[in-house]
Amino acid sequence: MKNKFPIVLYPILLAFSLFLFDKLFFLPVIVENTYSWKKIERKFYELKEDLFEVMLEESKKNPGKQIGLILGSSRSGEFDFEMVEEFFPNTNSFNFAAPFGPPSFQAYWLERVLATNLPIRYVLIEVDPLLFSKSAIDYSLNGSYDNLYVLEHLDFFRSKTSDPWSTHTTGFSLDEAEVYFLKKLFALYKYPLDPTAIKANNKEIEIGFFPGMSSGITGKEHKRGYIDKIKMVNRVKFGALPNEIKFANMDLFLERDAEAMYNQYLRGSSLAPTQIFFFKKMLHLLEGKGIPVIVYFPAVSEPLRRRMKTDGLLDRFNAEVRKEVEVVSHSPNSKFIVIDPNEDPNWKCKDFVDSLHLSGACFPNLLPILFPKSIR
Repeated sequence: MKNKFPIVLYPILLAFSLFLFDKLFFLPVIVENTYSWKKIERKFYELKEDLFEVMLEESKKNPGKQIGLILGSSRSGEFDFEMVEEFFPNTNSFNFAAPFGPPSFQAYWLERVLATNLPIRYVLIEVDPLLFSKSAIDYSLNGSYDNLYVLEHLDFFRSKTSDPWSTHTTGFSLDEAEVYFLKKLFALYKYPLDPTAIKANNKEIEIGFFPGMSSGITGKEHKRGYIDKIKMVNRVKFGALPNEIKFANMDLFLERDAEAMYNQYLRGSSLAPTQIFFFKKMLHLLEGKGIPVIVYFPAVSEPLRRRMKTDGLLDRFNAEVRKEVEVVSHSPNSKFIVIDPNEDPNWKCKDFVDSLHLSGACFPNLLPILFPKSIR
C-alpha cells in the first residue's frame, strides 16, 4: 500500500501556499495598480534611504563641506541647503523630514547619520504635540526602520501610567512592533486590496480647478511621476520640497481644519510614551558633542495653536520639552537652543495654506528666527 500524505500536513501546506501567494502583492507592478495613487506619504519615508545614499555620495565628492541635518514633518520639508547656507556657509543640509515624521523616525535617521562620522554642522529637530501623538507613528510603521532597530528598542514590560512624560519605557510598544512586523511580512496587511483604488489608479485624473476635465494621465502615472520628483529633489534639493503655494487660506477654513486636526490626533488622547522616549534619546545622542542643536516648535495657525492649548496640553508640552533640553544643556560642550516662532515678535508673516502649513511666501521671514546668530 502506498504511503498517504499525512493529513495533518495539509493545513500547514495551505498556510505556506497562502503566505507565498501573499508575497505577490509586494511586487511593484501590483502595488502600483492596487494601492491608491493618492497615498503618497509612505514613499517620503521609504525614499529617505535614497537620500541617505545621496548624502554619502555628496560627502565623497565634497569632503570639505559639513553636513546639516533636518528632522521633522512636512512643515520642515521646505528647508533646503540653498536657504540654509546663508546661515551655515559651506554646509550641505539634508532634509530627512517626512509627513508627520515622529521622534522615533527622527531618532532612527539621527543614529544612522551619526554612525557615518561625517562632520555635522547643525541638527534641527521639530517637535510639537501632533508629532508626539499616538497616531503619528502610523506612517513610519510601514517599513521605515530596519528590523534590528525595532528589536533593539522593543519594550516588553511597559507599565501603564496616566502621565506619558513619567512613563518608563525603552522604545516601541509590543503593539507598535507587532504592526511593524506584520507589515513587513504580509503584503495584504501593508497594502489592503481596494477595488475602488484599482479603478481609480487606471482612470485619467481630473485637472484640479476644472472638474470633469481630464489631465491626460492616469492616477498611477501621476503617482509614478511624483515619486520620480522625490528622487530628483533628493539629488537637487537634498530632500527638500519647497512650498510653491504662496496664498493664505480663509480664516473660516483654518478654523475648521484646526478643529479637524485636533479631533483626529489629540482629542481624548494622551501623548505617546514611545515618542517621548525617542525625543529624549536624540537629546542624549547629541549631548556633549559640540553640535549646534535647534529644537524647533513649528509655526502653526492661531486656531490650531488655540485648540492645542485646550486642557493645558500645549503649555505642558512646551514646558516638558524645555525641561528636557535644559538638562542636557548643562553638559560640557553641549549646544542646544529652543526656538518658538509662535512667541517671537519678529515673526510677522502669518499666512497659512492650512492649519499646519505656512505659506511658502513666509519662509524668508521664518529662517532668521529659526537660525539665530547665537547658535551658528
